[in-house]
Order: sequence, then structure tokens, then C-alpha cells
Amino acid sequence: MKKKTYTLQDGDTIIASCASEFVTQLRLGSRFDSECTDAEYMVNFAERYRQQTTAVIRSDTAENFLYDLSDSGYISDVK
Repeated sequence: MKKKTYTLQDGDTIIASCASEFVTQLRLGSRFDSECTDAEYMVNFAERYRQQTTAVIRSDTAENFLYDLSDSGYISDVK
């Protein structure tokens, strides 16, 4: 699969070939929940993000999670 580069709101980047790889890399770089499973991480992240911004991020699948992060402006697809 072709890898895409995503730029996070804070300027960091993640290079991933699929949504689940993106979630794993985002989790591993987290200062809060790096030891969680990807599923737990998405739920925790979505709740924190909702509290900070009121944006709803779905955490049922990695694909929905990635889509909603992009739609909310948290990430941008570079290439």
C-alpha cells in the first residue's frame, strides 16, 4: 500500500499506509495513552478532543477515527 504523510495540528507528522497504522503511530507517540490498545486509545482521545473542542470524533473504527480527525482539522493529508 502507498504510504501517506499526515500533518498533525501541532506540526508533527505521521506516515502510514492505512488508518489502523495511523492510529497505532498516533498512540505510540501519545504522552497520555501509549500503553493502551488502539481501540482504548481512540475512545480516550475522542473524549479528550470533545472536551477541548466540542468536535465529535467517532472511535468505532480506525477509518472513521481518521476521517473525523481530518474533517475536524486535527490532521491534514500532505501526500
